[in-house]
Amino acid sequence: MLKLSVCCVTYNRPHLLGELIESYQRQTFPLEFRELIILDDAGQYGDLRGDGWQVVSFPRRFASLGEKRNACVSLTSPNSGYIVIADDDDIYLPWWLECHARNFEQGARWSFANASYWAEDNRITGTWNYQNDTFLMHPNHAFEKTLFWEMGGYPRLAGWEDWSFFQQLLSKGFEHRNSLNENEKPFLIYRRFSNERHMTCVSTETYQKDFASVLPHAELNVGWHIDYLNQIHTFEEGNKQ
Repeated sequence: MLKLSVCCVTYNRPHLLGELIESYQRQTFPLEFRELIILDDAGQYGDLRGDGWQVVSFPRRFASLGEKRNACVSLTSPNSGYIVIADDDDIYLPWWLECHARNFEQGARWSFANASYWAEDNRITGTWNYQNDTFLMHPNHAFEKTLFWEMGGYPRLAGWEDWSFFQQLLSKGFEHRNSLNENEKPFLIYRRFSNERHMTCVSTETYQKDFASVLPHAELNVGWHIDYLNQIHTFEEGNKQ
């Protein structure tokens, strides 16, 4: 069976990061064939380990978010052949990794879910569905590791590094393959709007100057704050009416 490495970079979101770890722990994909690597470059947590996951923490900022993401990928196990993108402020449902693994087993090199739940203030308000003229939601992606490095990884940008990487793949003739079967529920709850400071689309100068290089120590409390599976059920039932 193939092995998946989940890669997450984080900055100053200790209460949300604990939910990401809980999402990983709830996965139905076999534990022996997956790992979660979290890279913190603000020295906030110290090095932590759990069942199949670890936080690598040190007090020196990377020059750009793209370089930070590449460094996280470089920390994955040599025997894993695929990387799965995770963001520290989103929720991933238990069938997340199974969907990507199935897609890779069927020959995909670039796996992408074309739908997700959309949340505002931690409440699901709708669904997002990909169309050819809309953006490719970053936390829905996974890549064959060989392909990722063949393309040079993410560019050295603090914002839009994901979009630039996708465009590079497309320009070389690579296509993303949908990881969701017909009528299969999305595995991502994308929390686009929250009170958390967001690094998406910031300039390199802002990234380097306005985000502290060292942060006070924070404890991680692993677990979901609410029952997201029940929230999805309620949302889906409401849409039937």
